[in-house]
Amino acid sequence: MRGRVVTLATARPRVYVVEAPGGRYVRAETHRELDRRGWQPAPSPASADALLIAGTLPDPLRAAADVLWSQLPGPRARAEPTAVSSVPSTLDGLRACLRDRAGQLADRRGRELDEATRWVRSDSARHDETDHDDMDHDDMEMAPGGLVLAQGAPDRDGLEMDALRHPLGPLLDRWPGGLELVTTLHGDVVVEAEVTWWEPPHPTAPPQTGRADDLAGGWDAAATVLSLLGDERQARLARSVAPSSPEVGDRVLRRLDRLTRRGALPRTAGEVLHTALADSVPALISDDELVELVSGRDLGDVRLLVAAHAPLLQGVVDASGSLDD
Repeated sequence: MRGRVVTLATARPRVYVVEAPGGRYVRAETHRELDRRGWQPAPSPASADALLIAGTLPDPLRAAADVLWSQLPGPRARAEPTAVSSVPSTLDGLRACLRDRAGQLADRRGRELDEATRWVRSDSARHDETDHDDMDHDDMEMAPGGLVLAQGAPDRDGLEMDALRHPLGPLLDRWPGGLELVTTLHGDVVVEAEVTWWEPPHPTAPPQTGRADDLAGGWDAAATVLSLLGDERQARLARSVAPSSPEVGDRVLRRLDRLTRRGALPRTAGEVLHTALADSVPALISDDELVELVSGRDLGDVRLLVAAHAPLLQGVVDASGSLDD
């Protein structure tokens, strides 16, 4: 009976998919394979059964990946496919790992031990802080839990507003691999942004080239935008689009048009998607142009704008092969 319950519970695992630097082709194939199997991408680590990092992580990002991994509840599984061809077997391995009772019990015991160790260290640190209350601290205001508080900064009208630094990436679902965008917010509006690219250990050769790759990148961007807007059905349609199915493509484009007219999708995002799926190829986006693109936008629009322009970002193209190779 227990085995039957486990089999049913793991029939369609929810997978939190993150793109490593240079891993966009592996990540795109992962989403297509999830669609074929009827599995669901998880919107957060806390709601996921498995963590899949598409591509090869550079060593400096492994600690960040471990933080994501710690946020998954048990039973859980983790994998890092590095080639498009290995995606199906990787997903099979994730499900097998979830069904491995002995392995999951060992993982739970290891997690409990880690939690106990962290509690001891945290308790020791609290005692140290109590013993050194009379020491000088930095000027940065801190919350009781050690988090950085918002600082004051002049707004465009001359009044002072709270300014909060809010990083996006480099390991985030539905986000270009390796992109770290540190924004400064007035409320939820971006007033400044800094771009950093984490380089992959080695570039990933594109599985296809020329116009076919341009179109694949455009439909992939459209699918990501639709997913961010909560329309997973249309996102699956966008990922399924091929030259032999123009009717499906037209349906997705009409949906994007409606979302743009209603204001749910920034007009700039809608326009670049249409251009990417037409005869002309949009120009690449430099880091300075990316900063200009997101400045003055609210945080929700930033996610949509970055997703729509992802195949055109210079850092993405440099990491995973030029669209014109």
